Amino acid sequence: MRSEGRVRFVTIGSYTQMAATSALSIAMIWGAVTSYHYLTRDKVLEAKNRTINTMSAQYEALSNDFSALEVEVERKAEQLETRQKFLEEMIGVDAVDVPASEVDESTETADTPKTSAASFTVEQDNSILGELFGAGTAQAAIVSNTDRRKNLLDRLKETDTRQQRVVKKLLNEAESKIATIDNVLAPVSLTNEELLKKSRKHLETLAIGSAPVAELEPVFDLQDQRLFLDLISTRQRLDMVTMVLNSFPVGKPAEDYYLSERFGYRIHPVTKAPDNHSGVDLAGWPGTAIYATAPGKVVRAGWFGAYGNMVEIDHGNGFRTRYGHMRKVRVKKGDEVDLGQRVGDMGKTGRVTGTHLHYEVWFDGKVHDPMPFMKAANDVLEIQGRHEETSQQ
Repeated sequence: MRSEGRVRFVTIGSYTQMAATSALSIAMIWGAVTSYHYLTRDKVLEAKNRTINTMSAQYEALSNDFSALEVEVERKAEQLETRQKFLEEMIGVDAVDVPASEVDESTETADTPKTSAASFTVEQDNSILGELFGAGTAQAAIVSNTDRRKNLLDRLKETDTRQQRVVKKLLNEAESKIATIDNVLAPVSLTNEELLKKSRKHLETLAIGSAPVAELEPVFDLQDQRLFLDLISTRQRLDMVTMVLNSFPVGKPAEDYYLSERFGYRIHPVTKAPDNHSGVDLAGWPGTAIYATAPGKVVRAGWFGAYGNMVEIDHGNGFRTRYGHMRKVRVKKGDEVDLGQRVGDMGKTGRVTGTHLHYEVWFDGKVHDPMPFMKAANDVLEIQGRHEETSQQ
């Protein structure tokens, strides 16, 4: 340093130089870094915004997936609940009270849970939904959405499988009853189809349960409601046939008698000419009580040609009976009579040779041999569920 003609020297040590150099370097680096961050902050913010938007979209997709799953579960649960109500009304009891042993023992295995096939309830549905959608549950935090969905649908399918087993059992029982009716009707030369023809007009008013057919929609596949529709059709058929059988003559036409003349071809005892006997003759003591063999309405009462004093009763659904040659008629035209009600006394009025009851059975305008009807009476009473009641009478 030059001053007033003198020169002075300032010596800077190596440590000082190094310190100054380091400070300058740090300042330059800090300036460069801050400048870079300042210049690139918009790009960083944009990247963060993209990340946030992506996460938001994923959350919304997950939320939509849960919503769709909830809708699907609720729809299937409601359909299964409709089926349950149908089955409970079909069985006639609350299905949750039906022991598993009464549902279908033949299909139970060691791995099959012993619960009623129609035991799916709203409470069960709510518990399942709570398990799947309940916030903060341990299982919700552990099990993946896919696994939970599969687990839930598997449980609903198990409920459907149990319901299907009940339907199969009910369908088999209904088909067995129809086959039994066919066997009972075979000796009287009638069939289910003939009985159904007389009850077609009642088809629309005949109800099986409260669940309309339209509500029994497929749940898991396009055909899983087929058994339910078959059951409805079969039960309608069974109920219609049973309804017609309520008019079937099942009672004894007389208190005490013996068979004196059969139905069909014979030589008439009075005219001695060939004759087609349209009924059976039941002989007994004069005044023996004559009874209506089924409930119905008296359409004839009094003298009727060769029948003498006769009563004809219309039992409905195509069935009629005639009681001829009576000594005394105890009803009049238009009277409503019950099964086993006395309609007259045995006698020998009309074209006869002795005291007896001429008894005829008609169906759909054609006369039938009464003996098979009388022999089938107990079986028909079993079908009607009135066997004990009639026995007491």
